[in-house]
Amino acid sequence: MFTFITDRQADSIHYAKYEEPELHVAALLDASICTLDLNNRILYPLADYGVKTIRDLLQHLRRRPRGLKSIPNVGDLAISAIEHALLMGDLLHLDCTA
Repeated sequence: MFTFITDRQADSIHYAKYEEPELHVAALLDASICTLDLNNRILYPLADYGVKTIRDLLQHLRRRPRGLKSIPNVGDLAISAIEHALLMGDLLHLDCTA
C-alpha cells in the first residue's frame, strides 16, 4: 500500500531535516574525543589535560605557537594521528569558536 503526501508535507519534511545545520555542527563539536577512535596512549594525556570534546581538541590544535605540543606526553606522532583522525572525519574545517 502506498501513502501519498502533498507538496506542503514534503516541504515540511525537507525543512525539518535541514533546518538547523548549526545544531548538527554543534553536536559534532561537542562529541567526545573517544569517537575519533584514537589510541589510548593519545586519549589519556588529552583527557588528563582537560581535552574532552572535539571542540577542545580543535582549539588546542589551532593554538599557537605550540598547540598540542604543550600537552605532556603528546608528541609529533600523536599530533599526526590526531590530525589524520580529524581529516578522515572531515572535522578540520569546523569553526570551533562558537
